[in-house]
Amino acid sequence: MFEFQLPDFSEIMPDGRRMLLEKTVKHNGVWRVHKSDPDDLFPSDPHADRQDEPEKLDLYNGKVYDKKTAKFLYQLPDKAMKYIYNQIMSCKEDVIKNKLIAKKSSITYL
Repeated sequence: MFEFQLPDFSEIMPDGRRMLLEKTVKHNGVWRVHKSDPDDLFPSDPHADRQDEPEKLDLYNGKVYDKKTAKFLYQLPDKAMKYIYNQIMSCKEDVIKNKLIAKKSSITYL
C-alpha cells in the first residue's frame, strides 16, 4: 500500500515537483494505492482510492470517478499526475511501480 496527499495544484511545478513552501494549507485529497485491490479492474490497475471523498483515480490518465456509480467526475491536471507518478516512483512498493512501468505507453501525462 502507498498513500500520498495531493497538494494544491498551484504548489506543483509543470514537471511534477512540488515547490517548497513555508506552510501548506490547501490539499486535494488523501489518496491510497493498494498493491492488490479487489476492485482493481476499475478504473485501472493500479488505481488510487481517495480517503476523504468517495472517488477513484485512474493512474494512467488522471480521470477521477465516483466510487459508487463509476461516473466520470473530473480529470486531474497533468502536473498533478506527474507529481503523483513521481511520488509512486520514489516509494518502496515495487509491485505498484512495476505495474506502471509495464504499461508506461498507456500513461497520457508523461
